[in-house]
Amino acid sequence: MNLWDVMMNRKEDIYHATMEHIQLSFIALLIAIVISIPTGLMLTRFPKLAAPVIGVTSLFQTIPSLALLGFMIPYLGIGMFPAIVALTVYALLPILRNTYTGIMNVEKPIKEAGIGMGMTSMQVMLKVELPLALNVIMAGIRTATVMLIGVATLASLVGAGGLGDLIFRGISTVNTELILAGTIPAALLAIVFDFLLGWMEKAATPKGIQSGRKKTSKLVRGLKIGFSSILVIALLAGIVANNVRFGSDKIVVGGKNFTEQDILAHMMASLIEAKTDLQVVRKPYLGGSQVTHNALIKGYIDIYPEYTGTGWTSVLKEQPIGGKPEETYRRVKEAYEQQFNVTWLRPIGFNNTYTLAMKRERAEQEGIETFTDLTRKSSNFVLGATHEFLERPDGYRGLQQAYGMKFKETKGLDPGLTYSAVKEGTTDVNDAFSTDGRIEAFGLKVLKDDKNYFPPYYAAPIIRMETLQAHPELEEVLNLLAGKIDDRTMSVLNGKVDLEGQQARAVAEQWLKDSGLIP
Repeated sequence: MNLWDVMMNRKEDIYHATMEHIQLSFIALLIAIVISIPTGLMLTRFPKLAAPVIGVTSLFQTIPSLALLGFMIPYLGIGMFPAIVALTVYALLPILRNTYTGIMNVEKPIKEAGIGMGMTSMQVMLKVELPLALNVIMAGIRTATVMLIGVATLASLVGAGGLGDLIFRGISTVNTELILAGTIPAALLAIVFDFLLGWMEKAATPKGIQSGRKKTSKLVRGLKIGFSSILVIALLAGIVANNVRFGSDKIVVGGKNFTEQDILAHMMASLIEAKTDLQVVRKPYLGGSQVTHNALIKGYIDIYPEYTGTGWTSVLKEQPIGGKPEETYRRVKEAYEQQFNVTWLRPIGFNNTYTLAMKRERAEQEGIETFTDLTRKSSNFVLGATHEFLERPDGYRGLQQAYGMKFKETKGLDPGLTYSAVKEGTTDVNDAFSTDGRIEAFGLKVLKDDKNYFPPYYAAPIIRMETLQAHPELEEVLNLLAGKIDDRTMSVLNGKVDLEGQQARAVAEQWLKDSGLIP
């Protein structure tokens, strides 16, 4: 499928993502302008404070944008609000610095002339310095705008949407066309809005200092500024409309940032839409386990699919439980209800346990069948795994304790890239999900966990008990999925997205139709 086909098939997704991207970027820009310009003007009257204030603002700029978004999650949750706060912080420096520099560079005789005419300091600032410095200030705003549109792609990692959703889905499925479907609109937005801001600059610049420019009538200037104001109000209204819950009949279904979760989230959302009168908002691809968990307990989402082993070991920080998988389910359900006011519905059927995989030929050549076999030779191999797996207590750290594994090198990768990295030989071993369709398609061999280290990872819908009390019909509806999907079926569904390039929602809804769960 070529780029044009991808963009046509996903034109609705691209449109909505673009609107979200504009909202994110420009609300952050407006807040940054409101903060930076008055602060810059104030610093021109107290120049001794300029160096420390601009220095602190510069310090914020040195924090990696992804880290800044991560810092926001424990305090502000997920969604547009933390993303806007982080983006605003990034936009402060160019506007603040240009405001201060522009005013300070206005020639002293001009300022003195204003004072000589009887102007106060404030009048000199507003009527003389600010108009003369406008070009410099607007240069800072335009720089901040282009930067924000680029950085805003990362906002999708905290569930804020935008064009980053398409880019990260493309990375996850190694789909170059999908990456470009998100990248091209973002680049065009930067170009278009830089041009529009230049247009606004000309409209707002007093005629007397528009060197070499055609005179613009008051009517035209008024229309331009009025149009720009309407655009800003529309953006603000769109944010309110997209983020405020109106009434209690709105259910938000979320999911983690990999294919299987994307499919399951759409499956649950479409089933709710078909079987109830509830309005469903879909928030798949939110992030890792901790992001989605925090989103659920703080009320940003109502439902998402979770795995018993992940809930028990990664969220609750408990040691894996031996014996039947039903015991893990029972105990994790009980703990979630007591600690988080969240309950687990019936398991969907498959066990997507963690495992390790290698290229089949390499494993056979090295005589590696089990994790113990791998441990003996791990010092010669490179492990490519998700960042989450490398940090989880039931991931690499736990494997090191249980088996004594010590790889020559570990590389943190996007979930979708771990498989292709092993296939292409850039890594030797990857963390894999047992239901991933790429294992068979890429000729990988799943190694046996001979010490049964990994706990069971049975998938089930988990839901806020507050939501379930308000809409008890959700339990019956979502339990229609119970026991319906085995490991093989889930692997095939994953492969339709990862290998065939189908959309997760289309795959989910087709399975629901084939199973007779929706018409």
